[in-house]
Amino acid sequence: MLLPFGGPLLCWMFLALSIRESFLLAPFIILSILPGWLWASKAPLPETLFARMMPLILPLLLPPLAYVPDALSGEPFIPGFFLSIILLLAGIPYVCFCLVFLIRSELRRRSTAKARGAARLLGFILVCLGLAATLHAVATRDLVRRGTEASVEHGVDTSHYRPFREGNRLARPASPASLRIEAEHPRLDGAIAALPVYAAFAQAVYAGLDAAEAEDIVACTNTVRAYARLADGKTDIFFGAAPSREQRGYAAAKGLKLNETPIGREAFVFFVHKDNPVRSLTREQVRAVYSGRVRNWKEFGGPDEAILPFQRPEGSGSQTALLRIMEGETLIRPLREEQATGMGDIIIRVATYQNRKNALGYTFRWYATALFSSPDIRLLAIDGVEPTPENIRNGAYPFIEHLLAVTAGPPGAESKSLLDWIIGPEGQSLLERVGYVPLP
Repeated sequence: MLLPFGGPLLCWMFLALSIRESFLLAPFIILSILPGWLWASKAPLPETLFARMMPLILPLLLPPLAYVPDALSGEPFIPGFFLSIILLLAGIPYVCFCLVFLIRSELRRRSTAKARGAARLLGFILVCLGLAATLHAVATRDLVRRGTEASVEHGVDTSHYRPFREGNRLARPASPASLRIEAEHPRLDGAIAALPVYAAFAQAVYAGLDAAEAEDIVACTNTVRAYARLADGKTDIFFGAAPSREQRGYAAAKGLKLNETPIGREAFVFFVHKDNPVRSLTREQVRAVYSGRVRNWKEFGGPDEAILPFQRPEGSGSQTALLRIMEGETLIRPLREEQATGMGDIIIRVATYQNRKNALGYTFRWYATALFSSPDIRLLAIDGVEPTPENIRNGAYPFIEHLLAVTAGPPGAESKSLLDWIIGPEGQSLLERVGYVPLP
């Protein structure tokens, strides 16, 4: 009889293949079907159905077994994936050969026995595949595929906001700055949404630098990496949202305390597709969605569609802001995106926002309305209050965040001079020219 171990792990991969990839394997599958049919026409057959099904038992049982760790942990079964890639061309033809051999052998038996055997075979296959499909649905319930929809996460060309570069888009002060830093320029880094404002500060105040030299002094590595660089002593001032608990802990482990200086005000906003009829959510409704207590837009007067609530990676400024809004409630597991970049290389990461009609996302107001705006995305009011600059100034909008300048420990002399200038009238005027709301 056929050996049952020629490539059973590949059944899991076979179930996960796209239609395009299945067509690529079609020649191998066809070439395995004909020999199986011809061999079963004349080969001696075991007496029992169990013996005849032996070559298929392990391959058919493996798909549900392969998805068990996925369903329990929420992560892909990486060992199975690697083995599947290696044995792909051998395993799938093997399974097809066994299945065709078994079907043909059952057709050779007497009519009564044939009917019973076929029914048992069909039942066994349906049970295995049904269990596999159920576990697959559980394991991938929060897995989304990258689409082509409009998004605020497609990226920003930061080259337009580099200081001292000819033709950049940085705001200019109304008059020359009273502060000039000509040596020992503080090294700046921060969130992408804050780059246009702190780069404008540097361009207004720093002297003796050209565009190439400014590249090393005014960096933009995003919130997660910039906070790490601050604690590691590679940056003097971070600009962006408040640090997460983990980022504070990382600095504390190095004997440092993060000192936060508010320099402006910003709104933390939620947004939907422009055709979504929902115009406003309450604070409690936001918490209900991101805790998993409400999962359908019809609960808020919208369409009868499941809410697709995107999140941001842990440690990002907007994710830290969401955690504060949740007030201790546990977040649902974030939607994930599967990316395969090569043979055996698969990455599961938090899915970036995709503007599907049932999607819900969040970010900071200035990022969504100025740095990267899209006509297909509409900001939601919270408790009936729109996130406008005026409602940020008067405190009416519920989710107001401070734009911060953060140092690891007390700032040095030059850094303190820069911070004092930023929170003074000249710095606040320039911050408002960028588009942020100044301090009261």
